[in-house]
Amino acid sequence: MKIKISLRLLTILMLLTSISVFSQTEEVSSLSKKEAKQLLEQAEQDFEERNYLDALDKFSQLHEYDSKDIYYKMMTGICATFDPNQKEKSVKLLEEVKQENPEYGIINFYLGKAYAVNYDFDKSIQHFNFYLATAPADEVEQVRDANQMMKNAQNAKEILADTIHENIIENVGYPINSQYSEYVPVISADESVMIFTYRGIKSVGGDKVPQSMGSEPYFEDVFIAYKKNGEWTEPVSIGTNINTEGHDAAIGLSVDGQTLFIYKSENNNLGDIYVSQLEGNDWTKPKKLDGDVNKNDSWEGSASLSANGKTLYFSSDREGGMGGRDLYKAELQADGSWGNVQNLGGMINTVYNDDAPFIHPDGKTLYFASEGHTSIGGYDIFSSVLDEYGAFTEPKNMGYPINTIDDNRYFVLSADGNTGYYSGGGVASMGEQDIFKITTGRIDKPVLALLLGNVYFNDVPTGSFMNLYKSTDSELEGIFKSNEETGKYVMALTPGRYEIEVELESGEIVRDSIRLDEITEYVEIYKDFRIYSDSALIANNNKALADALAEALKKENKTVDTLYTDNIKSAKDLKAGKTFVLNNILYDFDKASLRAESKAELDKLVGLFKEYPELKVEISAHTDARGSDDYNQRLSQRRANSVVNYLVTKGIKKNRFLAAGKGETEPYEDCSKYAECGETRNDECPCYQKNRRTEFKVLDN
Repeated sequence: MKIKISLRLLTILMLLTSISVFSQTEEVSSLSKKEAKQLLEQAEQDFEERNYLDALDKFSQLHEYDSKDIYYKMMTGICATFDPNQKEKSVKLLEEVKQENPEYGIINFYLGKAYAVNYDFDKSIQHFNFYLATAPADEVEQVRDANQMMKNAQNAKEILADTIHENIIENVGYPINSQYSEYVPVISADESVMIFTYRGIKSVGGDKVPQSMGSEPYFEDVFIAYKKNGEWTEPVSIGTNINTEGHDAAIGLSVDGQTLFIYKSENNNLGDIYVSQLEGNDWTKPKKLDGDVNKNDSWEGSASLSANGKTLYFSSDREGGMGGRDLYKAELQADGSWGNVQNLGGMINTVYNDDAPFIHPDGKTLYFASEGHTSIGGYDIFSSVLDEYGAFTEPKNMGYPINTIDDNRYFVLSADGNTGYYSGGGVASMGEQDIFKITTGRIDKPVLALLLGNVYFNDVPTGSFMNLYKSTDSELEGIFKSNEETGKYVMALTPGRYEIEVELESGEIVRDSIRLDEITEYVEIYKDFRIYSDSALIANNNKALADALAEALKKENKTVDTLYTDNIKSAKDLKAGKTFVLNNILYDFDKASLRAESKAELDKLVGLFKEYPELKVEISAHTDARGSDDYNQRLSQRRANSVVNYLVTKGIKKNRFLAAGKGETEPYEDCSKYAECGETRNDECPCYQKNRRTEFKVLDN
């Protein structure tokens, strides 16, 4: 529960009570009058900068110095409402101020908050009503806040009456949390990595800041921890590529834990969203998001990426919103930028602050924090679900004990729906903000599959691009990657049928399908992709694997795709428009990488291109008619690219080639008239062999 407090207003009003700040009659501490004045200046500066714990420490010293000074007493009471361990004394001190100055109307406002943070909601509502009955017309913000906090108190009475005992909350504790602030936990879908924002003495530049009891004087940094044997490791700075002598905060993480969104405030701007990629074991230097997410005149500071990587949910206080911070979504564009930004609308956003979106890997459940809706105080965590029409349902307060009088936000949930993390304060916290864990009981469990494993090339972990297609319409669902150091990949898939295409930088490709249309609950599927440059490596390395592969190939009738062609007879006949078929351009089945005999054939062409430096050609690859049209076209394009890329490595300029994937669109012969070809795979069919070819067409000479 946050309140904007005007220290100037408080000081003027207290002076009108005719009690001087420095008219103490009894000193009970060793402070001199000069020291007290200096301490007061420091306390007021801390208060204005919202460093309430340091302000509380200084005002407490001043109150001890002169316990009769009503200003010291009042400010100590107000600051105590921000300290979970001292909030109980706030009521006593502020009631004494009211008793001594009953005509001081605004004290009822602060008593309303003091009773609320101590969970006495009836007295909280009572004192807010006392304040509103006498509030002057110029206290617009206080009146608005009083009305909102009365609603919060009424919500709290109803929500706390329905405590959700099935949800078990615990402080994550050491080594994640400390006496300072830890917040915005983000996790990979398999809960193996936690990245969070730390603000304290270990922050970059912390050694240059006078040591503080609170976190406010320090910069935000990004820290990372790993789960080993069920426990979190000691968190460490994520590295100097990301952490600077400025505010660097973790705000979102992709399902596979390899794309990190970061909040940065540079060059006196209001704050923007940046992105960093995990390459091997190192995070890249953050890059500001391209497109329309960031605005020069507004704050953007929370983000969550959908499981397929196509939609980014974020918060912003840009002009045109519904009030304060609003939630938006943006779509990934073909050029990698983010566009088509849309406000999530009045069902989600309120006139108050709405922040910290998290879209679950199930693709439909949105969690976020809001000061509006049915909040019981400050930010509460809510959930909403996309309905069959693509609209979000009415947000639901996640209830007590997740939500308390203190700010609770930055909620994330593991893919299986069993464990959540969020940040909050209160008596259970070790510092100002801590990370809490929830073992869920009354949270709907998702229906999805977490597909994870490793990609290997010749039994060595390798990086790759992994293209996911829907089998029903061959639509590209998303592009993923395996880590170049560990080979690890993670995908979250909703019910359906999919095809997965794994492609290495060298061109080797494997393709597999997975059927998930009948799953009715969360499942985990472990699947490794093993790619080999030479089948002999399998036999030499693992006989059992070789036998298994042979059996699989036999069942699926998988063999080597061979493209039989006619050689060029005479270089002197190279006229524009003439087409030649290349012999012995061979590929393994379902792959685009060139075999050794293919390279030997292409080497013969290198001399031809060097002899005719003006020769420009189209290299076209063709497939037979089996398989989907879309897949055959993509496969043929990759094969044509492989031929061109090889010739370029031999010193021929790339601008002399046009790579064209023809798929099955230009068959050499109609195979339907041959009974021996049929619908199933039969590599003895000569017609199929003729149609699988690579051609060389002269464009210019």
